[in-house]
Amino acid sequence: MKIPLTINGEKIIIDEDPGEKLLYVLRKRKLISVKRGCEQGKCGMCTVLLDDNPVSSCMIPVGIVKDRSIVTLEYFSKTKDYADIEKGFSSAGIKLCGYCNSFKFFTVYKLLKDNYRPSKEQLLETAAQDKCSCTEQN
Repeated sequence: MKIPLTINGEKIIIDEDPGEKLLYVLRKRKLISVKRGCEQGKCGMCTVLLDDNPVSSCMIPVGIVKDRSIVTLEYFSKTKDYADIEKGFSSAGIKLCGYCNSFKFFTVYKLLKDNYRPSKEQLLETAAQDKCSCTEQN
């Protein structure tokens, strides 16, 4: 099935089974920031922005992303938002293991997008969502 969508700012048409998970479609396109983890939407390793909202790409059939926008960490890492969040992580002593970076960046991005000055409670709630299972837990 031909599916028009935007990946990292590029409008394309892909030819995929509509039931194929977005995770696999992105990996086929060599977008390696989208990691294959639990494949149950629990680990956060495959997080992408879908229409500016963080989602687990392993749970999204590519057929429902028709005419929508997907952003991966490869693309996002070139933005000012990424630089600002990275600076905040560094200042806070937050370690980035490489596996769940997209989850961390995209959940913080969403928090800041929705709340210009988040409260301490909102920050703690967002931090508690961290699903990373690496040995460098923060």
